[in-house]
Amino acid sequence: MTVSTIGSNATQTPTEQRSNGTGGVSPVSISQAQAQKSGKPAGQDTVHISSQAVDLQGLEAHISQLPDVDKGRVTELRNQIASGQYQVNFDRLAGKILGFEADL
Repeated sequence: MTVSTIGSNATQTPTEQRSNGTGGVSPVSISQAQAQKSGKPAGQDTVHISSQAVDLQGLEAHISQLPDVDKGRVTELRNQIASGQYQVNFDRLAGKILGFEADL
């Protein structure tokens, strides 16, 4: 965690900074200050992950292992274009363009 400060104590970490007032303040780390504020001991936070989040993590792991490009489909389209067999469906293409523009 980065803490930015402005002033003469800018080079000190948050635990090194002291009050210039007459009462004097002892150094306290950020985690200790948060624990004092919340009433919980430092480092006792818990995290609960839902079953949906676990499922999502599994899907993301599976998707990350898939190739970015379907090389078989690319080869098939290249061959169709090279042989002159590839036919553009202009109505479908126009519909896709309009749909894309509508989503913007």
